Amino acid sequence: MIQPSADSLPPVDSAKNVRPIIKQAFNLDFRNSFLKQQPVNVWGINAGIQFGAKRHELTLGYYWLSYATYLRLIDWRRNAAQRINLGYYTRTDLWFISLLYWRNITNNQRWVISVPVEIGGGVAYALPHDLRQDNPIDRTKRDFFIPIQVGTYAQWKATRWVGLSAQLGYRYSIFRSDIKQNFNGTYYSVGVTVYPALFIDLWKAITKKARISPIHPPQFGKK
Repeated sequence: MIQPSADSLPPVDSAKNVRPIIKQAFNLDFRNSFLKQQPVNVWGINAGIQFGAKRHELTLGYYWLSYATYLRLIDWRRNAAQRINLGYYTRTDLWFISLLYWRNITNNQRWVISVPVEIGGGVAYALPHDLRQDNPIDRTKRDFFIPIQVGTYAQWKATRWVGLSAQLGYRYSIFRSDIKQNFNGTYYSVGVTVYPALFIDLWKAITKKARISPIHPPQFGKK
């Protein structure tokens, strides 16, 4: 996940009066989840604003299932030698747009603990249950669904450049459709968070010959 860095800002957990500042927010959000009791990858990107003393986030995101996901859902046990048109299984076979509110319980120089709440809407074509049937997927039939998701998110800001993050939550489709039971389930992710400070410091090192460090801001002048 890539998130804006706030390493230059003071801790915001104290009771001091901190003037709310609105800033841009941008995240790459890669999750693991389950469909048909099979592990799948859900890829996402969202953007919006940071606001308030604890820098809560309100973002709009787009999520989709990867091409490899559908290869794992295929039943190859019979007629495995049959030629299959994999063009039926594209990365847009399931996608949704989600409005996310990240309410931060803690946000200081080392830790972010948040409760993300999401509601969205999306489209899924008929999922490939079994390729032993020679019927191609009818691309004109689409199922609409409205997922709501609630979870917990934690981030440890190890340095100015990178940190570690983890999230766990549950997804529930409140709209009745043929894929309702397939789409409900948990999601989780564990990964590395990259802060913009890394790229800014590298740029200053190249263009202004600054001395950079993952711990301290860039330093200029003679060694």
